[in-house]
Amino acid sequence: MPSGLRPRLTAAVVCLALICAATAQTPKTSAPAAPEQKRVQDVKFFSKSLQREMSYRVVLPRHYFSNEYRYPVLYLLHGLTGHYRSFEAHSNLTQDLDKYRLIAVSIEGENSWFVNAAGDAQEKWEDYFLKDLVSDAQERFRINGGDARAIAGISAGGYAAIHLALKYPGLFFFAGALSGAVTVTRDPEMEKGLKDFGIDKIFGPPESETRKTNDVFLQAEKAGPARTTFIFMACGTDDDTPIGNHQFADLLRKRHIAYEMTEFPGEHEWTFWERAIPRMLRSLAQRMPAVAGADLN
Repeated sequence: MPSGLRPRLTAAVVCLALICAATAQTPKTSAPAAPEQKRVQDVKFFSKSLQREMSYRVVLPRHYFSNEYRYPVLYLLHGLTGHYRSFEAHSNLTQDLDKYRLIAVSIEGENSWFVNAAGDAQEKWEDYFLKDLVSDAQERFRINGGDARAIAGISAGGYAAIHLALKYPGLFFFAGALSGAVTVTRDPEMEKGLKDFGIDKIFGPPESETRKTNDVFLQAEKAGPARTTFIFMACGTDDDTPIGNHQFADLLRKRHIAYEMTEFPGEHEWTFWERAIPRMLRSLAQRMPAVAGADLN
């Protein structure tokens, strides 16, 4: 699944407490910008949860260095076989962000699905993200807190965005899933196609408690609509994920959970995601006024 599932595969209080406890694109100037003033920056830091050095990429707003404004943040989660540079490498992310007052942080998750692995106590990828990385990014950059926080991902990362938003009500204002693999914990056919990625090791055996805990359908069934994050979903009509996404959207509608789903031609690949990202950003800006830039028409 290059950068995702590969095509055609037949509370909040606790978390907020934890948070509190390649080519760089430079501004258009006559001289090269100093490294610390590049809009696209790669950061290395030590993760206590994973006990190793990790990296993430930050895309800063156009006028970041000319003001002291604290910006809303969008955390981006890649898909299987992807990496923290995927969004910049395969899309027009920096250009797409030009019209918004928003910091984007692309996270390295390897093939973890951004969850604490059920079969390996050392692979604490959820803790690494929410405890370590978020704290590090907030210390280094002028990132706002409170409800000015969004999360989004592609494929496996799309599943993770919805999963974490449902698990920690109030932590994220907006959750976006592009071709989200929302049925991974309950679809035998999908699991069969992902056998080389150790789904049992990550989520636990079928019908196990850890498998149920990570099932976004069961999470949505228990979620309180008034406190649940707004969910945006986009799928390509030539992908294998729309059926599961439509099923999940039906559940959200029955549970009166606010969401938006869009579907247009495309497969499970970056050609589709590149076109879906601007639509997702527009949806985010419409719901988070602090993100809106000069032109949303």
